[in-house]
Amino acid sequence: MKNEHSILKLLAFIFMLTAAILMTTGTVAGALVAGAGLYAVINCFIGLIFFAVGLICFFIYRSMSVKKRKLLEAGKYVYATVIDIDVNPYQQIQVDRIAMHPFYILCRYVDKNGKEYTFKSNPLLYNPSGLMQSVQLKVYVDLSKPSHYYVDTNEILPETAVLHKFKYDSNRNAERLISAGKYITAVTCGVELVGRITISGMVKPGFLRIPENICRQFGISMDERGRTFLGYTILCKFTAPDGTIHIFASKGIRGEPDAQHIGELVKVYYEGKNYRNYHVDI
Repeated sequence: MKNEHSILKLLAFIFMLTAAILMTTGTVAGALVAGAGLYAVINCFIGLIFFAVGLICFFIYRSMSVKKRKLLEAGKYVYATVIDIDVNPYQQIQVDRIAMHPFYILCRYVDKNGKEYTFKSNPLLYNPSGLMQSVQLKVYVDLSKPSHYYVDTNEILPETAVLHKFKYDSNRNAERLISAGKYITAVTCGVELVGRITISGMVKPGFLRIPENICRQFGISMDERGRTFLGYTILCKFTAPDGTIHIFASKGIRGEPDAQHIGELVKVYYEGKNYRNYHVDI
């Protein structure tokens, strides 16, 4: 998955694909199966709803893309200081069988008159903490219209980077790849917490907390902001001979991270073109 593919674009594709499947299934069933008329109508109706949602996501994505292009073409920017990196606990995206909450970066700029401006990046499909090269990011903005801006995260991870972190890694797959012995050496670049409990789960972040004894009993961990999660994955970075950056993720590890896991050398066993199938050996 390319980093440049925004969450909205991905959601639009998923909703429209689901709509196509539902409407095709309903149409075929209505034409070939006797008495399936009601089933066909319901399927097509639900499909239309999915299509409408996908279309809305696509138009929002297009609007954001146009705004970004205009800001880049104008060429006006400031350097803002990063003040926070976190996930959005109210938003979740699922790719294949892997679910995650997107990350965002919050940064602040103070002009010569002392006026403060706060900017928030677009949703990110990776944890940028271990990839930061500087505490400042370029923000394309016309300060006369500060509500229109774009936080440039290309310096953290180029848009040409490939995210492999949404691949499901089974024990059997890991054993097979390790026995084959084909691997590359990557460098760890931080961790991502997984299995967060959000609005759709047991608690609502910021409103209700699970007691610590219950967390310990069920192996649920809690971060410094009081939000619960089941475990974590370790991210690692590899730069291919052609210059393309690849980001891999280890299998889920239960409990709290035992270290920051930044700068460690790890083996990534793989097979297939462009490291299609892989296992991070932690």
